[in-house]
Amino acid sequence: MRELKNVCVSAKEDAQIEIINDIMVMYAAQIVEKGSANQMVFDPLHPYSKGLMGSMLVPEEGTRDTKLTAIPGTPPNLKKPPEGCRFAERCKYAMPKCKSSGVELNDLGDGRSTRCLLPVDELRS
Repeated sequence: MRELKNVCVSAKEDAQIEIINDIMVMYAAQIVEKGSANQMVFDPLHPYSKGLMGSMLVPEEGTRDTKLTAIPGTPPNLKKPPEGCRFAERCKYAMPKCKSSGVELNDLGDGRSTRCLLPVDELRS
């Protein structure tokens, strides 16, 4: 018997976390991070995922004056994508090697993956 799966594609970050099991974040037509809904919302690792979560408006008590985070720069031209990491031009953590070599999706275990050259402990800081 096949397992039923639902796929929800959304440009909105405020998807219903109660009904979603896993989230994949894409940037410039590449998956940059994937994990459980709780991991992705409460502990995003990739700099783009962090930027998305920081730009979410959370309707909670006392958050009315909270300033949202903006992601600087513009997305790359996908007709001629950059050689290295597609987010490197906008990333505050980018190193020279990010712009020159392709970055693979790294399996971190427990269903979690990220496309970044930084070690996980640095991504968490």
